[in-house]
Amino acid sequence: MRINSWPNKKIFSTTLICALLSSTFFAENFRVGKVHTISLDSNSLTSQTSSEKIGVSEALAIYLPEDQTFIEGIEIKMDIPESVASWMDCVACSVYDKITPLPSSSQIDYSGVRQYVSTLPGRLSWVLQIPIKENNSIKANKYTTKIDCVPEFKNRVVFIRLQPVMKGVPEETLQALIPMTVKALLIDKGQLIMNINNPEGSDFPCTVYIDDKPVKYDKENNKVLLSSGIHTISIISNSYRNEVRTVRIDQAKVTNLDILMKSTEPTLIINAPETALIYLDDKKCDILGKEFVISEGEHKIKFTIGDYEIMRSIQAIPGKTYTANFSVDLDISEE
Repeated sequence: MRINSWPNKKIFSTTLICALLSSTFFAENFRVGKVHTISLDSNSLTSQTSSEKIGVSEALAIYLPEDQTFIEGIEIKMDIPESVASWMDCVACSVYDKITPLPSSSQIDYSGVRQYVSTLPGRLSWVLQIPIKENNSIKANKYTTKIDCVPEFKNRVVFIRLQPVMKGVPEETLQALIPMTVKALLIDKGQLIMNINNPEGSDFPCTVYIDDKPVKYDKENNKVLLSSGIHTISIISNSYRNEVRTVRIDQAKVTNLDILMKSTEPTLIINAPETALIYLDDKKCDILGKEFVISEGEHKIKFTIGDYEIMRSIQAIPGKTYTANFSVDLDISEE
């Protein structure tokens, strides 16, 4: 727990100072005038900001989403009224962990372990950053304050309490409302969910590479966190064709990649006008615009429209797809 400088110690209540210090490791019981609540939605973390106006004897409960994969902390921006800023160190802001019971607007008595306390600075804006993961990229600077510890936040509740800590504060200050804007601090990563299947719907061995690095993959372990940007996914299999995909990963979003493995048998796609007659190895072929399997080896394709006829040969090898396009062009020139 951190306690900021207290230039007006003499007018603080000695009992209050002792309570602030002793509550670092032990639960304390306290009462607030009112609790405001904000819930973060895991489906809109990149754009969601929520605001509430909090009185100087009130509290804010921030409910974290169940899925905190992309969240590394919470940022709370406070717009401090002049009536509070001019009385520097008159209001303290505390962060509690292990808060009970679950906060609600109808409950004013609580118990919790104070993890951080600081008086509001003598300026009109203050940004408090609270990490929720040990390994985080949150950096404090002259415009923001980052608390040093990483609270557990039992029941996914971040509890912020305001309370007067100075005697002789005017009524205007005690009645002031402090707007608080809350947003999630996100890691610069997204999640890729890979669904790799074969035509039979059965399990099969394969090796997955992401950006040329092997990753573990199975039906139960098909999620991976990737940095934002473009990534190349390669699936190598002895039983099916190798597949390569390029995916874009966006910050704090889930990208699904569905891949259906293909047989190593060669395939053919024929594209031609409906009026054309197509023969494959001297047998009429009516499959147009769709991929179908052919045998390995040499094949002859003949296209006929009226008196016009053209024939081509292909040498089909395993793992390849061939496309035959037949078109008749009309060229007009001007001299």
